[in-house]
Amino acid sequence: MLRLDRLRNGRPRGCNENRSHFDEVPMRWIVTIAAIAAWMAAACEDVSLVESAPTMDLGATRIEFGAVPIGGAASRSIEIQNPGKGDLRLAEPTFEEDPDGVFSVPELDAKISPSDKGLLTVEFRPKGEQRYESRLVIEGNDADHPRAEVIVGGWGYRLGSIDVTPLVVDFGRVHVGAVGVESVLIRSVGLGELVVTEIALAPETHPDFEILSSTQTPATLPRGVDIPLRLAYRPGPDSPEPVESYLFVRSNDPFQPEIAVTLRAGLNRCPVADAGPDLDVGAMETAALDGSASSDPDEDLPLSFAWTLVNKPEGSNSLLADAELEQASLTPDLVGVYEVELAVTDSQGCACLLPDRAVVTAVPAERLLIELVWDSPLADLDLHLLAPGGTLGGPLDCSYSNPAPDWGTEGETEDDPWLKRDDLMGFGPEIIAYGEPVDGVMRLVVHYFSSHTPSGQEPAAATMRVYVNGLLGAEISRALETQGQTWTAAEVLWPEGTVSEVDQLE
Repeated sequence: MLRLDRLRNGRPRGCNENRSHFDEVPMRWIVTIAAIAAWMAAACEDVSLVESAPTMDLGATRIEFGAVPIGGAASRSIEIQNPGKGDLRLAEPTFEEDPDGVFSVPELDAKISPSDKGLLTVEFRPKGEQRYESRLVIEGNDADHPRAEVIVGGWGYRLGSIDVTPLVVDFGRVHVGAVGVESVLIRSVGLGELVVTEIALAPETHPDFEILSSTQTPATLPRGVDIPLRLAYRPGPDSPEPVESYLFVRSNDPFQPEIAVTLRAGLNRCPVADAGPDLDVGAMETAALDGSASSDPDEDLPLSFAWTLVNKPEGSNSLLADAELEQASLTPDLVGVYEVELAVTDSQGCACLLPDRAVVTAVPAERLLIELVWDSPLADLDLHLLAPGGTLGGPLDCSYSNPAPDWGTEGETEDDPWLKRDDLMGFGPEIIAYGEPVDGVMRLVVHYFSSHTPSGQEPAAATMRVYVNGLLGAEISRALETQGQTWTAAEVLWPEGTVSEVDQLE
């Protein structure tokens, strides 16, 4: 500021009075200069040449996000106040110790006026199940405090983390007609609830794969809860070879929204039973059954065999021999039809879907055949064939006491009857066969030989069947009560081959 001393005698104080040229300055100039100096001094007192300083004041020194699901985001904001007298200008914030880049500043008021406030927004996007912490550095034009720090932290967790085991389900080889069952375990392993949104087989899945458990979705599973999912492979007779298929499990797991479970299986096709051709044999002749034509399409050899006699004439006591072998045998004890079935099983335990059946027909080889059966296991009944003029126990009686009489040409057996089977106790049959019967009337008699009881009483329902030239000529039944009874059942007239029922009990 220019200061002017008070003038004395029209001259400035301290001036050299010998300088005569000062005296020559006009007074009005001096007054003008003084006025200008006074104005400049007043202006300098009102205008500051230094800008006023701002102040950076943060509303918090820590931001805690807590637990945030992986794949999600959370944001927090703090205030930045400027109580200073100048504008507060902020640089772009930075994060120290944040290598994964989970923290960011999507919003910042970079200029804050004096006595005003702004917002700093921080966002947290966790990428893993862990604790995250970083230092947020904020720099501004506050001369006293140009740098401020805020500690930011939070946890990342999986909201609905899923675990599915196993990822490959192998049913192994499953027999046709059988069911292979396996399980898949769906587990909720995250820190929050798991929402299973869909459980489904892929559209191209092999038709023999199926889900046995409920697949109602959405299903919410708390942490640590398991769901066992039961799956089946059910091949049928016409099933194609299985191909690799898939089960999809979809959920709200952000890292595994869809899990594919591979389904595999092998098909064990059933063996095919072949019981061989139908057979015709005579009564008491052995029929050889042959299952060697049975096969297995997968060559799972050797095969196991099981023969079963499923049907036989009433009164027959015939049984299969070697029923567990490839070749079995059957000896019919009565004339009639016998049905046998053969079932085979391969070396892997797969049985044929259907057994094969063979028919054994027992036909009389002789022109006249008589059979006797009864229903008591104790009674012993004897069958007698009496030639014309014959009596019980005589030479013209073919029975247990004379099983092969010589009735025709002496020494020739073709024209003689013979007792093919004698049963000593229970059920029978007793059989008499006659190749070339003599002419005349022959009688058919049953003698109740023994009841095998102390009382001699034992009911026995007897049935006689007479076959002429291979055909059933008569079937006659009678109830016998006591040992010693004699039942004349019928007469046969030869060569006519007619059978007449007598049914006389003595």
